[in-house]
Order: sequence, then C-alpha cells, then structure tokens
Amino acid sequence: MIKVSKYIKKKIKKSKLKEIFKITNTIEDYPNQKEVNQRIQKSNVKGTDSQVIQNIIEEIAIPLGFMDLLDIYKCHICEEANHLFLFISIEVRHTKNIYKSVCKKMENFFYEENYLNIDSATVFGY
Repeated sequence: MIKVSKYIKKKIKKSKLKEIFKITNTIEDYPNQKEVNQRIQKSNVKGTDSQVIQNIIEEIAIPLGFMDLLDIYKCHICEEANHLFLFISIEVRHTKNIYKSVCKKMENFFYEENYLNIDSATVFGY
C-alpha cells in the first residue's frame, strides 16, 4: 500500500489545490493496483537501479503531462515547477525509515520562514 503525505503553503488558491489533489489521487491509485504494486515491491530491493521504479511511476506520470520526475533542486530553480511530487521508498534493508525522514524534512519547507518557491509537495512512499 502506498503512503501519501501532503504539504501546502498557506494562502494557495483552492482551485489550484483541487487540480493538484486530483493529480495526486490519480497517481496514488496507480501504484495501489495489485499488479503495479507487486512490480514496485519486487523492484524495491538493495542493488536495484532506481530507474526501474522510475519507469513504473512514469507509466502514470507521463500520461498526466509530466516530462520528467523532478527533484527538489530542479523545482527550486525552475519557475514552472510549483508543485513537487516525490516518490520515496518507505524503507529498504540498508536504510530504515527513509519515508518518515523525508517527510519530516519536507515539513520544514512549509513553515512560512522556510518557504521555497514551491506551493505544495506530495510525498508518495512505496
């Protein structure tokens, strides 16, 4: 089952949020499909190239209009990327609690004094 955590700046337009949440829900539904989830779990092992999981996520991301799976650094320098979607392993054998750690760090960027130039972030844990 996919975990999802959402972070949103204060004063973001509700119409924009509605659009973002619609995309978030579509993305969340895809890896929760039994066959897709099994492929993700099978690929989520030490030594597997992260490109394997990225390719699975792109099966839904590209039809939704994503050109690339951006990371926070690209969002920080790209004016068009205002909404960040991160895909993080919940944990792997060699590193525990990756998802929890990333969520804690992301939360800090959504306190007014720490704002980046992104309006929202959704972290998907697989």
